[in-house]
Amino acid sequence: MKRNLLRVVCNPYTSTMSYYFKNEIGEWNVLSGNSPLSRQYYTNTSVQERSKDILSIIDEIYNRKNKGVDILFEGTIENFNVFSNTIKNEFAERDIKCTLGTTKIAVLGKKASGKTTLIESLEDFKGFKYSKVEGNGFVVYSDECNHANWYEIQGIDLGKNEIEKAYRTVKELSKENLSVVIYCISSISGRIEDIERELIKRIADDFSELKVMIALTMCYKDEEEVQESIDEIEKITNQLKIVPVLAKGYTTAIRGNDGNIIVIEPSGLDMLSQYVFEER
Repeated sequence: MKRNLLRVVCNPYTSTMSYYFKNEIGEWNVLSGNSPLSRQYYTNTSVQERSKDILSIIDEIYNRKNKGVDILFEGTIENFNVFSNTIKNEFAERDIKCTLGTTKIAVLGKKASGKTTLIESLEDFKGFKYSKVEGNGFVVYSDECNHANWYEIQGIDLGKNEIEKAYRTVKELSKENLSVVIYCISSISGRIEDIERELIKRIADDFSELKVMIALTMCYKDEEEVQESIDEIEKITNQLKIVPVLAKGYTTAIRGNDGNIIVIEPSGLDMLSQYVFEER
């Protein structure tokens, strides 16, 4: 009998949980609303609070007759240790195996759309140290503290070959348990090309297990202008999640009442980092 395979994602920023089931054709799917694990009691919580309750549901539903269930846990090493120790201490007679996985996020977009700045600013914002490794068509930033890998895919020139290369890279990463795709669009232009829209739609349609979102970068304009860009992009991307971000402070040419140059502080990084680890 084939063992069931679940993925448990623990958001290190907001203490929320999400759960995925691997189907017969190898695709990860968010557990449906019919699953007890979709209830707020099991999602708006932490491992420290409810690891035993969560594992009781997993054992009851996915390990019937003790036929075996494998859990891929994504989160901090501390949370993994709490979860695995609960299995050891409370479910020692049950065939439940848990391994520590890595949350994988692909970041792509046109050249100069703010991909590198976004990733590096998240590193500074949370105070985590990333290691950086060059790959084939991408750069990997590894966040060892939270067991997360950020894949910065090579900038797209919008030519057909570049678009296909970006798509193939996402496809290959999806085979390695990619979780999230973030497409960066600069708010300076505030527009999305048709070929970009087609790429985003293709990724969202072909890889339904992935969370696909848009980061509207370099958002130093006033709120009304930013919202106009968001509304326009939402119309042509089928209402995908859009997070406005200013990854680094922006120095204006305006002086305040005190005579000092006004600097617009970074914003949106917390919202983006939270959404990356949360359920759709």
